[in-house]
This record gives sequence, structure tokens and C-alpha cells, in this order.
Amino acid sequence: MSEGPHSKILKILLVEDNELNQKFALAVLKRLGHSTDVAPNGKKALDLLKLKKYDLILMDIQMPEMNGIEATIAIRKMEKEQVLDHTTIVAVTAFAMEHDRRNCFEAGMDDFLAKPFKPAEHEQKIKSFFE
Repeated sequence: MSEGPHSKILKILLVEDNELNQKFALAVLKRLGHSTDVAPNGKKALDLLKLKKYDLILMDIQMPEMNGIEATIAIRKMEKEQVLDHTTIVAVTAFAMEHDRRNCFEAGMDDFLAKPFKPAEHEQKIKSFFE
């Protein structure tokens, strides 16, 4: 986010199994000034969510052990059962067909960002939820 009085440092959970994609996203998020943790799959994301609250989850869809759709369904169930605040989840995926988008929204995701994306797209998507 750009510097200024309306900027907010967000706690972001990046759920991504690909190390190159992790490095790229972390560089963008660091430049924007956000605090970011990384989980390599949905299972690890759920473990981290039990320990810490995040403002935003950037969720890859295709991952080993537990994919992004399964993880999102589990997160929404956990929020409902434990009466937790809704956490914004944005799908980040190379699968950008309409049925892929629909599957993400049906699972409980709030938005969708297609890979590969430009840093400005990433920044704009985050701002759309928090400003």
C-alpha cells in the first residue's frame, strides 16, 4: 500500500506451495509493508489460523495435502463453529475459467486473482478490501 494516513499494515497469510510464487508474492507484500506468514498447503494454513488471526488470506487453489477449496471450506466451518470473525480469502490461481471462479466463490472465498498477476493488480485487490 502506498504511504499515507490511510495505509494499514495487514497481517496476511499466504497459502502457496510453489517456492517461486511464494518469493514473488512475499516481495510484493513486503514492498507494500504488510506482515506475511507462509503456509505451503491448506493443512498448515489451518494450523496457523488456530494460533493467529489474519486480516487476509491469499489462497492458492492447487496444493498437496489440502487444496485451497478444501482449506477455505474448513476455514469457513471453523469460523462458524467458533463464532469467529470472517477472514477475507482471495483465491490466487492459474485456473481462471468461469467454473473455477464459481467453485472458489461457492467454497466461501471473497474474491479471485488470476496468475500470473502484476504487483499493481495484487495491491489493488488488497486495497479493495481494506480501504
